[in-house]
Amino acid sequence: MKLRSIVDVQIAPDGQRVAYVVSTPNISKNEHEAALFVVSATGGTPERLAETVRIFNVPTPRPQLRWSPDGTTLSVLGMEEGRPEVVGIPLTGAPPAALTKAPEGVFAYEWAPDGKSLAFLTRDPMPRDEERQRQNKSFVMRADAPDRPVRLALVRTGQPSAMRLMTPPTDYVDAMSWSPDGREIAYSAAPRTGFTAAYDARVYAVAIDGGARRTIVDRPGMNTGPHFSPDGRSIAFISTNGRNDIMASRSLTIVPAAGGTPRAYGMDDAWVDEVVWSPDSRSIFLVANDGTFSRGEHMFEQPIVRLSVVDGTASRLGSEATVAFSIGRSADGARLAFKSVAARTMGEVSVMDASTGRVTTIADMNPELKDYAVGNLKPVRWRSFDGAEIWGLLLTPSGAVSGKPLPTLVYIHGGPGGGFTFGLFPQFMHIVPQVDPYPTATMAGAGYAVFFPMPRGGAGYGEAGQRAIVNAWGETDYKDIMTGIDALVAQGIADPNRLGVMGASYGGYMTNWIVTQTGRFEAASAGASLSDLGDTYYLSEAGAFMVDYFKRPWENRDSYAAHSPLTFAEKVTTPLLIQHGEVDPRVPIANAWKFYRTLKAMGKTVELEVYPRGGHVLREPAQQREQMRRNLEWFEKWIDPKP
Repeated sequence: MKLRSIVDVQIAPDGQRVAYVVSTPNISKNEHEAALFVVSATGGTPERLAETVRIFNVPTPRPQLRWSPDGTTLSVLGMEEGRPEVVGIPLTGAPPAALTKAPEGVFAYEWAPDGKSLAFLTRDPMPRDEERQRQNKSFVMRADAPDRPVRLALVRTGQPSAMRLMTPPTDYVDAMSWSPDGREIAYSAAPRTGFTAAYDARVYAVAIDGGARRTIVDRPGMNTGPHFSPDGRSIAFISTNGRNDIMASRSLTIVPAAGGTPRAYGMDDAWVDEVVWSPDSRSIFLVANDGTFSRGEHMFEQPIVRLSVVDGTASRLGSEATVAFSIGRSADGARLAFKSVAARTMGEVSVMDASTGRVTTIADMNPELKDYAVGNLKPVRWRSFDGAEIWGLLLTPSGAVSGKPLPTLVYIHGGPGGGFTFGLFPQFMHIVPQVDPYPTATMAGAGYAVFFPMPRGGAGYGEAGQRAIVNAWGETDYKDIMTGIDALVAQGIADPNRLGVMGASYGGYMTNWIVTQTGRFEAASAGASLSDLGDTYYLSEAGAFMVDYFKRPWENRDSYAAHSPLTFAEKVTTPLLIQHGEVDPRVPIANAWKFYRTLKAMGKTVELEVYPRGGHVLREPAQQREQMRRNLEWFEKWIDPKP
């Protein structure tokens, strides 16, 4: 819990300085604190800025760090009068000042190209009737009542209160991008909110003068995150290309800014996460998981890729096995700055020469890690039951003796469409990583090997791999995991008599499923776990998610039951720890209580822990530490890590 993590990186327009924000858990305050630093792009001693600004950190830091176009000001989302607002931090040393005063706060923002305006997202105020009802306690929550719209708004710098709304209340805006000439803003919006709202998002543009709105992309599926090209002729965005399906690849797509037929760049089913145009508008820097550059032994990497807009050819920049997040470029495109995560790090601030791909680390957040035995992490592969090549990561204790079988904990990722990457917390390096319930580096330090399988159904095998478990949770994915364990046992790495299994969300489902299918494990821990798939349709915010896999419960009753761990509870022999957030909207806590009550009544060894205020993952440092401590304690109780 003393480890620091990078949550944002931005390079100055002139390419000479890099700003970044560091998050550190504070147990006594029970919050993650954020601090802003600036360092030379060639390295040196970082300078902390704006210590008096409380960077927005509810529930974890989300600074949305930006440079003004002229490079004289940094801006972040900071807490002002209890709400997030854009705060400008002049590099002259003048005091920080709020650049917005939105009554409902700011969710996201971008500087205008001339630096004289800010576009931002904010929610409509609460209706007076609702405000009155909340005050007199007569307010009633109504099913499917629409949320307050998220609107695109505009302010002039120096006039933070003069907010001008730019979009209609029927649009729930999720992202925006200024045109290079500053005459309009492209944005993506859906007609609703909710877990699957992004699959109804379309791309629009609104004129700054007059507010005329035009539609750029109007088709089914996800169309979100527009980015104007520097020449103003094109807009890049992320799209499922007409498919409204949780398993459809999220491809880089480009459309003429005037409207027209979008062109998708599939890159072998890559799921694109970040997009940055080159200055000449002829190529795009991007990071993605899965696809061309994240298959096989590279499945756990997320390299920076340059893609030619003209012919679609793509090339990897840099050769090191790392994961890149928060990429940005200098105005001339000569330098890229980003968070770079290697196998056993929390991530460093790095700068890349865009022409050569050479990377320089300019800020190391946790130099003390070099003095710790953090274990050795490497890719492993095996053949599954049908001959398919499956991959995973294997973490072994530092100094482990070759040929001596190790107690092994199997950590199954969430999703199902998720996966693992390199990093000290291999499932959560994209956010504040202490949200991981399982302290795998500490477990390795205690003597355990940790196996991170990547079964089909998750990332790494393209869209076909994702669809391998449609109407079949706990089938191919279960066999992929178990054959991986068999391979480790056969190689003399894993001790077959000292095996544990753990995971949260879909990993929690698989943990529950595994203990109903086999007695090979000495202990198990399931977090945010599913036991009754029907409950997840009826009670979860993600009910539509289940339909893509199993249809609706009344259309497929037998399959819902056949793939629910609750159906096979009597077969459990493994001691099971169940952990669940009290207000988890994604996996309803009923799943935890039903499995616990059933196993308890059957005389099984089971414990249930409910984390007050906890959601699908835990955000409070005190709870995060307790959850990790309890999981380490649980496995040490049932599986002796000592030789």
